[in-house]
Amino acid sequence: MINQRFTTALATGLAALALLLSPAVASAAPAVHAKPTTLELDAGGANVKIKKGNQLQIKGKLGAQGGERQLTLGLDVFAQVRVNAGVWTNIFTKSCSPNAQFNAKLTIDASADLRLYFPGTSAYASATSNIVGVVVL
Repeated sequence: MINQRFTTALATGLAALALLLSPAVASAAPAVHAKPTTLELDAGGANVKIKKGNQLQIKGKLGAQGGERQLTLGLDVFAQVRVNAGVWTNIFTKSCSPNAQFNAKLTIDASADLRLYFPGTSAYASATSNIVGVVVL
């Protein structure tokens, strides 16, 4: 019984010592700081109304600190909707043009919140646009 307690205590102590002495891999790597990004959504106002079956014209603009437009080429931005304060759902993906802007037409079947989302890269941080309330009549 004493041997079992001693063995258990020794094993626990050695495990704790190993954790203290093991190198922290995550903290040893240099930190990579992605450049801040901005994402703007223009759908004609903070709240818009459309008739069911009509398309909503939106404009998006992805920006980076220092205006480095060439690095935003080909980056994907997602348009997302959320119905009744639920989960954000992707409804389409759009690749930014050379000027970091894009236009799109959306068909939304139910009243929802709309936003743009950029997931980020190793060079640029993720960004979320302003939210536009869409009321379908």
